[in-house]
Amino acid sequence: MRRLVCLTAILIAAMSSVGMCAVPDTNAGLWNIEVGYNYYSLDKTSNGHSQGNCDFNEIYGSAGIGLGLGAFINYAEGDDTAYTDYGLKTNLLLPSVAVMVGQRRMDPDNAASDNDLFCGIAVNQDLAGGFAVYGTYQKGNDFKDESLGVTYAINDNARLNFNWKNYDDNNGATYKGFGGGIFFNF
Repeated sequence: MRRLVCLTAILIAAMSSVGMCAVPDTNAGLWNIEVGYNYYSLDKTSNGHSQGNCDFNEIYGSAGIGLGLGAFINYAEGDDTAYTDYGLKTNLLLPSVAVMVGQRRMDPDNAASDNDLFCGIAVNQDLAGGFAVYGTYQKGNDFKDESLGVTYAINDNARLNFNWKNYDDNNGATYKGFGGGIFFNF
């Protein structure tokens, strides 16, 4: 346990703090706040066998805390699994790339799991006409979470999101499919 704590502290210091998010908000300016909601219709497989469709709801919030850092919390719940992420993110190295570190509290398939430290990366690229594309990847000992998507800026403070998600939990279940949502900046 001591090694895990030391390794985590070293990673945090070395990476200048990092974190993951549903849609990468690469502006970690002081008091920049983002909140959002995503709905997914995911196909669940377990040990290679289809388990049917799983509705997945995700609520996200982040706030810039200064020095190029942002704090985030993300809660996702499906028909038979749930998790909460807490963490820090930064984009000090490249403006459209956010690196992150955090902790995931998992409750997959109604069986409580240990907390899981993770790290990840989010890449966001603006396109023409208010469109942007992004990809996120986060990995812990017991899970992998990937997302690719496109956003459209309705105005300066709101974005529509459409994406593909691939989530593997610690019980051998895989959730894959498409989703959409809306995010607001304050």
